[in-house]
Amino acid sequence: PRDLVSVKLGQYHRFNIGDAVGMLRLAQCALPACGDVPQMHGMAAFAWEQCHLMPQAEAAARQALAMSEREPWAQHALAHVMLTQGRLQEGLQFMEHSRATWTRLNSFMVTHNWWHLALFAIDLGMDDLALRTYDEQVWGVVKSYSQDQIGAVSLLARLELAGIDVGDRWQDVADHIAQRLDDQVLPFLDLQYLYGLARAGRPQAQTLLDNIERRGAQAGDDGANAIWRQVAVPAAHGLLAHAQGRHAQAIDALGQALPQLLQIGGSHAQRDLFEQIHLDALMRAGHWNAAQQQLQPRVNQQPQSLRLRRMAQRCYSTLGLAVSA
Repeated sequence: PRDLVSVKLGQYHRFNIGDAVGMLRLAQCALPACGDVPQMHGMAAFAWEQCHLMPQAEAAARQALAMSEREPWAQHALAHVMLTQGRLQEGLQFMEHSRATWTRLNSFMVTHNWWHLALFAIDLGMDDLALRTYDEQVWGVVKSYSQDQIGAVSLLARLELAGIDVGDRWQDVADHIAQRLDDQVLPFLDLQYLYGLARAGRPQAQTLLDNIERRGAQAGDDGANAIWRQVAVPAAHGLLAHAQGRHAQAIDALGQALPQLLQIGGSHAQRDLFEQIHLDALMRAGHWNAAQQQLQPRVNQQPQSLRLRRMAQRCYSTLGLAVSA
């Protein structure tokens, strides 16, 4: 049980199929023998958070940080908790305080923690900080690495969805993800490659869609393979449609995929990109009633979010409702 590499690998594979309960079970099996290891508490914290058990997640993260203030996975888990609970100012301050410890880390860990800092900045309306974080910390560490690539895609997408002009930044990312057209390893990755290529206006986006469809056609009826056909294919069509401004088609295709999206892996915060894109499509297509139903719960959850309040105010103004967001 003190073989934490095996625990980490086990959590990684559970994570990639959306099995948060399995992640937590692994952590709880290992914890009795590893209570003296801060990294184990960090792994437990993230598993708690992915199971929507926020008090336990925060307690485990703070236990890890009490043992080692540099524990990056615990910092990461606590950032998730604060984002989910709408503690945006606190989250930004926490990550700003923690960033000095982000040294001697692999590119995913350092860029991903900066990515979380940027999410707080976007919601708080700190556009310059969010863009600067992308340019200086999120994109450019290891441009050939898949995790760095999807981090860049998802942050650029969130910046655009918040109304922030990203200039020609899509082009450099697309140059690198264009090498991944034949990957089809994890649908969570391929979907973000596709969106990045499409936002850059690259014809390879259609090639990648064709490859995703081909992978879906080969999948069996059971297990992880079926996820390609049942979730990845409609999601890919929806993402391409949104990137190309075909919002009605994006609504239909993403609407098919979203109820099953957990199965593609990724964290709640990462998968929220697809929910945000669907909401944006609803608003752009003029489906304001449906948009209101998705938007107001977000405002309730994150009342500090200037981004969401602006969106809600636009929605209520269009609907002719006297509601202060």
